[in-house]
Amino acid sequence: MLEEDPSILDSLSEILQEVDGVQYSGMFIEHPLTKRTLLRVKTDPSKIKASEAVEKALRELKRISSQLREAFEKL
Repeated sequence: MLEEDPSILDSLSEILQEVDGVQYSGMFIEHPLTKRTLLRVKTDPSKIKASEAVEKALRELKRISSQLREAFEKL
């Protein structure tokens, strides 16, 4: 992912680690000058495909973000 804040992928990686069938999830910055951040996901293919796991984690991240926004707006 180019030009994306690494904290978004870090959060996504944390959520991915909780998805059933995900064996490994991690992100790293290839090089600080290129701003290229990579997300690696390894799954048990008999349980879930990596793309499906990422989609599931993105939905969960969106749900969490919405809850956070609602709580913040109530302050």
